[in-house]
Amino acid sequence: MIQGLYSAANGMMAVEDRQAVIANNIANATTPGFKRQLAVQKGFYQELVGTGAHPQLFNSEKAPGGGLKVNETFTNYANGIVTETGNPLDLALIGPGFFEVDTPDGVRLTRSGRFSVGENGFIVTGNGNRLLGVSGEPIDVSGGMVQIDEAGNVYVNDEIRDQLSILEFDDPHALSREGYTLFRAADAVLASSRQAESTIIAPQSIEGSNVQLPVEMVNMMMALRAYAANQQVLQSVSETTGKLIDQVGGQG
Repeated sequence: MIQGLYSAANGMMAVEDRQAVIANNIANATTPGFKRQLAVQKGFYQELVGTGAHPQLFNSEKAPGGGLKVNETFTNYANGIVTETGNPLDLALIGPGFFEVDTPDGVRLTRSGRFSVGENGFIVTGNGNRLLGVSGEPIDVSGGMVQIDEAGNVYVNDEIRDQLSILEFDDPHALSREGYTLFRAADAVLASSRQAESTIIAPQSIEGSNVQLPVEMVNMMMALRAYAANQQVLQSVSETTGKLIDQVGGQG
């Protein structure tokens, strides 16, 4: 009976974690380049069966111990809708590639293509991170009118200045998310990347978030129902336990 309390409580905590992921998706439904996240849940039985042959691999911190638990979040890298803006420094990626940017913490990747020219003449993101070229250096566009074509060539006053570094990965799920639109690649993953082969640039356009609000709202309602059901189980088990204690105690 006590196990029922633990299972219901774990279920409620798992729903809370899932709701946090859904809420974050909804909050970033209009963030350019944002990629939807999904909460991956596992139950005790799945953990037990999956590690039964190799008990030394059983992760006691991730294992729910009874009931359900959110083990990780999974990023959906599907392309968002591309919208033309007319801004020469708005760039959308069509395909699996990522822009390479220089941050205070090192090289990072992003799908958010809303750029501008910073005070020092370099192309920067909204956070001031510098966009990198294929040379591995930030792109200096000072001194004239900037244009960028579908191949990523950067022109200043009709003269080519650099080419954007657009990286592709065999498995983008090897990337780890940092913040809303930045991703980090481990050194080994970054070393195995390649310049874009299947990605093209849509100049003067923005890739929107791939969050679908109707889907997120339905998921949120389903999660609320699951939370209410676990709450009822918790209350029922608690009441039953209380009656049992009273009855046993009364007999004594």
